[in-house]
Amino acid sequence: MNPKEKIRALISKFPILTKEEVSLIVDKTVVKEFKKGEILLREGQVAKNCYMIVEGCVREYLIKDGDEKSISFYTESETFNPQHKESEPSKFYWECAEDSVLTVSTKSYEEELQNILPRLELVFRQIAIDKINLAKVEWSEFISSSPEERYLNLQKTKPSLFDRVPHHQIASYLGMKPQSLSRIRKRISKEKE
Repeated sequence: MNPKEKIRALISKFPILTKEEVSLIVDKTVVKEFKKGEILLREGQVAKNCYMIVEGCVREYLIKDGDEKSISFYTESETFNPQHKESEPSKFYWECAEDSVLTVSTKSYEEELQNILPRLELVFRQIAIDKINLAKVEWSEFISSSPEERYLNLQKTKPSLFDRVPHHQIASYLGMKPQSLSRIRKRISKEKE
């Protein structure tokens, strides 16, 4: 399935949109390919774009005391906006963890679409609400769980991540050292035997 058809399939999940509206959005959507390691945004830069992942994986991270700390991983069908506050320089880096195909949009693009299709505001609002609620759930689970529970939860929610990004980045995301992640994986592997 080509990228535009994948986008059509994702957008079609919103029952509020007609087939004609979905086609209009797909036709106006900008799709770009990025290589593994390509930086979408660096610390100190001001974000101008929003993204949706059609194919690939993007990692959000920061550098603290010279070490990269993974904040999040985004994979197929997930949207992300590196801009936390308008015109505020980013505190994070956004890097393609593998070759990726992304939709790229700007605030003016979204405004243009909303002018053509005013009901899109409801869709955008629902996406934002869903993301906020999911983030709250994920954060509460993260802070109330042990390192092993974090690992098991990530295996359940994003199992392919372990084959897509280096394990030291996953360990950082889970709030542990790579050696701790290795011990947890070995222990769980032995328990399954």
